[in-house]
Amino acid sequence: MKTARYNSFLLSIGLLLTQCTLDPECTWEDFYPTFDSYVHFESVEGTDLLLIGPEFDASIDLYTGYVIRTDSAYDALTAFSIDENCPYCIYPEIDFDEYTLVGFPLEISCLAINYIKLSATPDGWQYSLKTADQTQCNQLLCDNFSFNWILLPKSVDTTHIAFEAGVARYFCDC
Repeated sequence: MKTARYNSFLLSIGLLLTQCTLDPECTWEDFYPTFDSYVHFESVEGTDLLLIGPEFDASIDLYTGYVIRTDSAYDALTAFSIDENCPYCIYPEIDFDEYTLVGFPLEISCLAINYIKLSATPDGWQYSLKTADQTQCNQLLCDNFSFNWILLPKSVDTTHIAFEAGVARYFCDC
């Protein structure tokens, strides 16, 4: 009799488990759809400038646009990272007679990817940054700072650059 009850108990648990799904229901939401309509200025170059994150360098302002036009401003930006001998930092040579360095640092999840467009507007330039975050249900813990630097030719008037950022991400019933 005990065996019959035990078997029926196991069978009922098995039936319950087959009705559960471990896959979450996720929906993709784009909170920055206008990004896709912007026309990217083609004379932009990327750069691999990587600094120590703001958890060590309080002078790095997240979610703030940077426009670096001179060697001295570049040296001030990189000074803390160089002083701390950051093993993963990269400091490319930039000819500021030829280029202006523009960036927008922010913290992103480990699985996120950023896309940048620089667009001409009647008022100047618009630096647009869209973060596509593929994370579903898990919150991967990492200090992932994305600096998003680009180089503009000096021939481009950088007097007015507006910065705009948005995100597209999954929302799940985890």
